[in-house]
Amino acid sequence: MKLRTKTILFFGISFFVTAVIVASYGQYVIGDTFKKQTTNDVRIFAEQSEGAYYTFLGKMKGRVLDWSADPLLQDIAENILNTKEGTSDRTRATKAFADYVTEKKMPYDKTVLFADILDKNGLVVASTDPTRIGRDEAEEERQHKISYFSQTINSSFGEAFVKSVVFEEDESSEPMAHATTRIFTQSSSGEFAPLDAVLMIHFLSIDEIADVLSGEAQLKAGARTGRALLSSYDTSEIYLVNSDHLMVTPTRYVKDVKTRQKVDTFPVRKCFEDIEEVTTEYEDYRGEQVLGASMCLPDEGLVLLVEVNKDEIFAPFTALMYESTVAGTLLLLGGMLVIVFFVRPPLRRVNEIIAALERVMNGNFDVKVKVSTNDETGRLATMFNTMVDAIRNNQKDLEESRRLVEEKATLLERDLGEHEKQEKFLEESKRATLNLLEDSWKAKEKLEEEGNKLQTIITSIGDALVLIDLDYKIILVNTKALEVLGMAREELLSKDLRDIMKLYKKKQYVEPKDWPTEEMFRTKEAITSTLEDNLYILTKGRSTQLPVTVSIAPINGRFAGAVIVIRDVTSDRVLDEAKSSFISVASHQLRTPLTSIRWYSEMLLSEDAGTLNDSQKDFMKEIHGGAERLYQTVDLLLGISRVENGKVKMNRSLIDLSSFTGDITKELNSQINDKKLTLAVDPSEAVPVAVWLDPLILRQVILNLVSNAIRYTPENGTIKITWRIGDGGKEVIYSVSDSGIGIPAHQKNRIFSKFFRAENARMQVPDGSGLGLALVKDLVEAWGGRVWFESEEGKGSTFFFTVPVTVTTTV
Repeated sequence: MKLRTKTILFFGISFFVTAVIVASYGQYVIGDTFKKQTTNDVRIFAEQSEGAYYTFLGKMKGRVLDWSADPLLQDIAENILNTKEGTSDRTRATKAFADYVTEKKMPYDKTVLFADILDKNGLVVASTDPTRIGRDEAEEERQHKISYFSQTINSSFGEAFVKSVVFEEDESSEPMAHATTRIFTQSSSGEFAPLDAVLMIHFLSIDEIADVLSGEAQLKAGARTGRALLSSYDTSEIYLVNSDHLMVTPTRYVKDVKTRQKVDTFPVRKCFEDIEEVTTEYEDYRGEQVLGASMCLPDEGLVLLVEVNKDEIFAPFTALMYESTVAGTLLLLGGMLVIVFFVRPPLRRVNEIIAALERVMNGNFDVKVKVSTNDETGRLATMFNTMVDAIRNNQKDLEESRRLVEEKATLLERDLGEHEKQEKFLEESKRATLNLLEDSWKAKEKLEEEGNKLQTIITSIGDALVLIDLDYKIILVNTKALEVLGMAREELLSKDLRDIMKLYKKKQYVEPKDWPTEEMFRTKEAITSTLEDNLYILTKGRSTQLPVTVSIAPINGRFAGAVIVIRDVTSDRVLDEAKSSFISVASHQLRTPLTSIRWYSEMLLSEDAGTLNDSQKDFMKEIHGGAERLYQTVDLLLGISRVENGKVKMNRSLIDLSSFTGDITKELNSQINDKKLTLAVDPSEAVPVAVWLDPLILRQVILNLVSNAIRYTPENGTIKITWRIGDGGKEVIYSVSDSGIGIPAHQKNRIFSKFFRAENARMQVPDGSGLGLALVKDLVEAWGGRVWFESEEGKGSTFFFTVPVTVTTTV
């Protein structure tokens, strides 16, 4: 392949690869970033619109409270209640209400359709529309949820209620808002006394709500807001959808809500079915792909949606990519033309030099290349001519070199004498090697002496030391091991440790396949137990179980095995039991005064004992919060104490894991939403799973693990709960995963210890007792399960535990 062709291919391929990289970067990096930023903007617009909507409801409450504060209207209402139905006095009173409201109130608020006064039973006793008198609004509320009459008739002074979007075709073809408040009268002493009457105002406010949501109300007032900026998109829409999946506010494409536009889109279903807000790409009611965000208003039975067509958002980005592609293509074509027209002449001169070089290779050293330019090719031709001259001269030098070689041959004979000297040197080296061997024997004797010293050190160790190989054959024991195992040295050496010793954990026999040594052999990492592991050993030389702790470390190299250090912790166990007894007694003693502190602090905070100023409230909140935390710590201590003392009673019943987990996550939903976490409950089994366990104890374990995941996972993180069948269908393996701070590797072996908290956990959340995981471990092991975890610092943790299982097709 010619150089010119290679050059064209090189630049063409380089440009193509660069173009692909740039296009991919634009599409997948810049495009994704652009999409995420736009999606965040839409979410912000939705949250602002939600706030504006609630502000509007507050203003509507203020309007109905202003009406109810009118002394004349209060007198009219009281007069209506004090007159008998069907009398002329009642007729005059109701007419006075209708005339006063129609002439003095409604002209100043064009959105008011009509106003009613309802008695304590919800019957309309006066109205600006006489045909409504006698209508049962309480029954309307029970059947259609169109007002808050039942709450209003029992409300306090200054409270108002608004049902913002109501369809009542017998009153109006457009949606209305119902605002209600209880009527109070003021006595001469200034006290407000409630009447058994409710003021209900019917507003035609849908257009006003639409303006508030879109930001048009702020624009009319001269304010520039983020929601008003959304209107810069030609396809943007902000609207409300009710529980019947009907659009209830006008939009850019649906001006008249009387058409009852059906909106059954993804975010609407998520809000009404799961009460979950989404911000994503989806298909809207028109079948168009949009970027949108939803805000769930469950108390109102509404969903607020903000949407913009995806094509409009990405139109500038698409145009930029197209223009960049066209410009790059033109640049490639121009570059190839430059190569064709400007590179050809230098290549021709290079070909002339190649032809001359071929003649030189054939033995013609009289070749000369014409030097016609001063550029690189001209310099190359000059250097070629110089090289040919040098080769010609080297031919002469070669003949001279042949003569010199013959002279060197004479010198070679002289070197043979030097070779004999070298043989003598080798003989001397042999003697030196024998001396080195002698030194190595002396080193061996010294090594044996050091081995005896090591044996003395092992014998003097205060704990039992046992050295085993990979087959558990005992290789070495010290004097303390003979005492702890209760056997003679000859009874131990070369014997299988599994035949000599039995291991118990919390008085339960541990199979040799579950010994810590098996884990050490798998992981090649040292393992150390603590008092809390409750390990005991029983040997052929001991009739009773001996409480111990063990440390196991691997031995690598020519001899593979393990070093096991066994420590007699009988005295430590006595001290630990005394400590546990003290904690139990102290916790019981603390619980009674703590209950009083919590109760009285709650009374003071609720101002049952008198009004508090802001500073006093802050102090009382600190007291109440501290008492709550201490109360929780005492509860954890009592729980651990009951487990350790064997006082936990298992009231077992059949538990459906799916619904049981769902109830717990609902209880923690507010904490999850506060940190904007994503919670997924994803069991891997298609068959419903039920477990036979005490619901209160299982709830304590799951609640502790999920609460820890929430506490140590940063905002916008993820938590996943799942379970699967294990051990051939005999148990369920339940797991709680998070994307939180993780656990440092050097502190993993202490994570289930009482009062222990990892360093990064203390930095992230200063408050905490370090008892939650210890209680989880004790409770799981109390029902015969296992608990363990996997974690990487900075990437999250997964905690596992097992429970006995019952698998059924219907639970």
